Amino acid sequence: MTRRGWFLGLGLLGLLGLGGLGGPAGAEPVATAHHTFTVVSASPIQARAASTARRFLGIINNSTSVVFCTVDDTVSAVNEGIRLAATGTTGDRIFFLQNVPSGAVNCIAATAGENRVLVIEGRRMRRWLGR
Repeated sequence: MTRRGWFLGLGLLGLLGLGGLGGPAGAEPVATAHHTFTVVSASPIQARAASTARRFLGIINNSTSVVFCTVDDTVSAVNEGIRLAATGTTGDRIFFLQNVPSGAVNCIAATAGENRVLVIEGRRMRRWLGR
């Protein structure tokens, strides 16, 4: 993982209230997070596989095109599902912290090209053992 990716992961965990690098043993919950970039085009693609162990999920559009995603194993289609606006605008991301969907994340872009989507998921929570 690059330094930028490592800092991004720590920052997102802090924003989600799931950080906790340090502190008294057993005092703070810790999440195991994983993030991936997926190139999305005008054809549907699976960005993340289904996971019943998923405890949080974030999807961020990192492209200049609108992207549509589904989180319930259904194939994505333009103008259906969750609409993520172009990067840097309101509505370019969504986070699930409660009632987290366990289905596969599928996405499609409104226009062809190399559109990137960042998917962040946490698979489990655990407590520090103090070791």
